[in-house]
Amino acid sequence: WVQGFSKNNFGFINNETVCYPCGNYILFLDIKTRQRRALQCQAGQVGALAAHGSHHVLAFSDRKLNPVIYIYTFPELSKLTELKGNAQLDYTLLAFSFTGPYLASYSSIPEFALSIWNWQENILLCSESQPGVRATSLSFNPMNWQQLCVVTESSVTIWHIERNNVEHHLKQNPVKLPDGQGSVSPHKDLFLPVSHSEDLYHGPHLPVSAIAGLV
Repeated sequence: WVQGFSKNNFGFINNETVCYPCGNYILFLDIKTRQRRALQCQAGQVGALAAHGSHHVLAFSDRKLNPVIYIYTFPELSKLTELKGNAQLDYTLLAFSFTGPYLASYSSIPEFALSIWNWQENILLCSESQPGVRATSLSFNPMNWQQLCVVTESSVTIWHIERNNVEHHLKQNPVKLPDGQGSVSPHKDLFLPVSHSEDLYHGPHLPVSAIAGLV
């Protein structure tokens, strides 16, 4: 019996204990004493996993139709809650916010949905589907839980969680990546435009607002 794990699916649940999925179990390894503990997923194989080192809680999903996200405490290994969303087949990524009781999840085909939860109150705050977009990494801004980064094989997107009273909405802001040569094309500046060689005007470069007579 081989207790293997994926390098992309493990986390520290405190300063001395690392956890990772292994089949139908989640194993907890004390890196000092080398002692192991196990938590069984009653519904079958473990899917995505995330650990919160400050709150000492663990989130993981099961791999079945209409999967569920479970939140457990450590070291008690007692279940706090179950998060039931609209995913039909699987969750591929989970991530805790560094501040506040928030959890982000990303589902696989067919939804490819990014969802934000308040795991303490068992509330789905907002969700946004991206058909066909397979995310490989998901993480919150350590200083601001209302910003998170989603990485795919070809893109990086910063998502902003906008809040209006009790309503939450996701707004994306794609990051412009360098091309194959490592250079980034300049952004068009509407307020301080750059000069061009074909421009026959040799006077001072004025902002668009000044040319329009607005200032």
